[in-house]
Amino acid sequence: MIRGPFARFRQGRSDDRELGTGLWRRSHDRYVRALDRYWQVLEDGRSAGGFTPEERNGLVHAGNVLAERVPAVRALAARLHAAHPGDGGQHIPPVTAPVHRELSRASHELAAAAQAVAMFRRGVSGSEAVSRHAQRTLDHLDRAEGLAADL
Repeated sequence: MIRGPFARFRQGRSDDRELGTGLWRRSHDRYVRALDRYWQVLEDGRSAGGFTPEERNGLVHAGNVLAERVPAVRALAARLHAAHPGDGGQHIPPVTAPVHRELSRASHELAAAAQAVAMFRRGVSGSEAVSRHAQRTLDHLDRAEGLAADL
């Protein structure tokens, strides 16, 4: 869905209030950008006709499962920003470093899942690579939530 400039502006201001402009905002945005990339690569595959309907359904299902976690990532980032706002720079509060690391790894694995979709479309790898990266993404998010619960 393409949003107009005023809706994007209001969302940006809401994000600034809820997530800040530093560490936790970047963590949230990194996950969302990786998810956007996943969908872009998948949609590019539609135009090329590179997937069977069964394969496409599996990839869409994996993307939906990953997309369902966006509210949890946002809630986690908002909670961490409220408790440990940081300085707006690159400094990671030591007590939150393990959570930040897991969120970063989740975003990295999600980006790798998008790359695996592109490689699958080209016939270089199979759908198991996408599944593996998607599962690792979910595992990192689960660990981040578990570590954040201990803070």
